[in-house]
Amino acid sequence: MLIAIPALSAKNSAVDAANAKSLALVGKLAPGFALQDFQQQSFSLEAERGHVVVLAFWATWCPPCRAELPAFDSMRKELTSTGVELITVAFDDPAKAQDFLAKKNLTLRCLNDQSGSVAALYGAHALPRTFVIGRDGTVTKAYVGKVSASELRSAVAQATKPAVSTPGN
Repeated sequence: MLIAIPALSAKNSAVDAANAKSLALVGKLAPGFALQDFQQQSFSLEAERGHVVVLAFWATWCPPCRAELPAFDSMRKELTSTGVELITVAFDDPAKAQDFLAKKNLTLRCLNDQSGSVAALYGAHALPRTFVIGRDGTVTKAYVGKVSASELRSAVAQATKPAVSTPGN
């Protein structure tokens, strides 16, 4: 006999809806937004057209998020010269997020989304969430949950490949 617990069932439904929203973005234009980073510099996704953007949502209270960040930091250093921007978005208290990054010696560019308005656009209230956005602004890959460095490298490599044109197009 299966017993439904209303609170648990509602929580699972909300997570399922967030997962579906994140995954449904693949193949679509990424939702536009502008936020400030922790150094008060503005970031606009629209201004990044022409670059591949990796957008990673995280919070200090999320163990898988914390585990991903060192690999993201290494990748950012390696990929910046190739026209790939790796941007993190903290859905957290800014002071806690800045303190965490400093203690771990992470130099990631981190945007402040304490209100969760951008996270909502991406279905990123269940974390972690990572999106690869192509040069044309289209989401090419969405990861629900922790992503391995090798999976992310593969998705970035696919997104950086030049478009193949066919004769007559």
